[in-house]
Amino acid sequence: MLFSNPALAKQTCDVSQIYPLETSVKTLYADETVSLGIRHGKNQFLINCQLQQEGVFSFNRSTLERFEWQQKDKILPPIKHNKPAFIIQQGETSAVLTLYSSMQFRPTFKWQPIKVFMQKSQQQNLILGLFYGLCITLILYVLIMGSRLEDDIFKLYSLYIFCIGGFVLLQEGQLYLFLSTYHNNMLFNMYLLFIGFSVISATWFICALLQIKTAWPRIALFLKFLAFIVMLFCILQTLFKTPQMWNIAGKVTGYTTLVIIAVVFVLSAWQARKGVREAALVFIALSFVFVSMVFRILLINESPFMRRYGLIIAFAVESFLLAVAVSRRISRMRIAQKRAETEADYDHLCGILNRRGWAKKSTELIKSHTKKGGVLCLMYIDLDDFKQINDNYGHATGDEALRKVAHYLKSSIRNNDVLGRLGGDEFVVLAHFYTNAQVSPKVHQLNTGINQLMLTSNNEFIAIKASVGNTVFSEPPHNIDEILKAGDTAMYHEKLQRKVKPLTLVDN
Repeated sequence: MLFSNPALAKQTCDVSQIYPLETSVKTLYADETVSLGIRHGKNQFLINCQLQQEGVFSFNRSTLERFEWQQKDKILPPIKHNKPAFIIQQGETSAVLTLYSSMQFRPTFKWQPIKVFMQKSQQQNLILGLFYGLCITLILYVLIMGSRLEDDIFKLYSLYIFCIGGFVLLQEGQLYLFLSTYHNNMLFNMYLLFIGFSVISATWFICALLQIKTAWPRIALFLKFLAFIVMLFCILQTLFKTPQMWNIAGKVTGYTTLVIIAVVFVLSAWQARKGVREAALVFIALSFVFVSMVFRILLINESPFMRRYGLIIAFAVESFLLAVAVSRRISRMRIAQKRAETEADYDHLCGILNRRGWAKKSTELIKSHTKKGGVLCLMYIDLDDFKQINDNYGHATGDEALRKVAHYLKSSIRNNDVLGRLGGDEFVVLAHFYTNAQVSPKVHQLNTGINQLMLTSNNEFIAIKASVGNTVFSEPPHNIDEILKAGDTAMYHEKLQRKVKPLTLVDN
């Protein structure tokens, strides 16, 4: 009674080719696969199933131009899926499957209980959805983070990830969920073209990232030439769909791609040994791709799983590792850019902001003043008789005078005040005060302090004198030029006053 229980009876589908006539019959058990060769043109298979529950019969479309599932003299439509799939009713089912192929290939047939089919389809779509989401995230991340950095490598990486995502999307057939079988030929041609695009974009990106063009210009040129060969034969496959062309083009694209990966794999190991940044990550990433390509091209029959999903897994790992490499490059370049900007805003002689840097910081202080209120005070400092110091004691002494003034100002102002050297012997301080009463003491302090500074040269004391003009803004100034113009006028007025005062004292 145990062995006669119908629930435990074997459920199978027998597949036999009836056109061209073949005598062999392949028996398929649940979730197993069988590959049968078909020729160019029309091919027919008789499908006989005996199931205890509903199932789904499916196969890969690859080079198929169209297909038909005929059951009880009726042509039944396929279910919406990324590959051709048809419902098999419970009990005994007999159907004729007709395939029209543009060339020879070996479709893989499988049947699954409908619950298993739905579950695995949802899992596959979820995994692929995560992969596509990863691709989109990486593209946006690199484009946004690298938008301010003038480096073509970020655009090349984004293009490469776009091509890889498009290749996987077309290979796995998710677009067939939205398009009809009428678009089979168009989508297959796009799939072939995206193979070429992926190889070209990957070659350009890796050559740029590993600095292959700089280290080995001829090898870089050779790799790019091979990438164009792959693209050329992919185009030929779309134009001339004959068995001869398909056979030649398939081998050329496959083996040429493998050669490119192998060469770059070796070069990445060499660059990693030399200490080139990101080369180690590229080496690890290419390891996954290289192994998957070996299964896809050389060990075709060793592992169906690796042949179908190995490349997707490898691409996902590679994309992530290359994203880390690109992220490091972005971080390094942003640090270098920030350092360059800082140096561009910095006066190296005096150790304070230069005119450019002072203008930037002052603009921020003006915005703060607009919100806080109060008054802004510009103190414009010009050294008196500075040319005489240079002429009499040398430029080294003159530079020391400038540094001494800058050091005094830096130690005397508050953290929020903006100090800068405009050039020559001119310094400026922009300060925010809440009341006018706070301005005069600070101006007096700086004026007195600077004019008490002394230098020594060859045991001779040199007095540093300066004119400090100031102007106060109760309303936010329109721009930096307005502030400097007012400060410059105030400073020259102060300088004239300093020249007149001694004459006035003598007259009195």
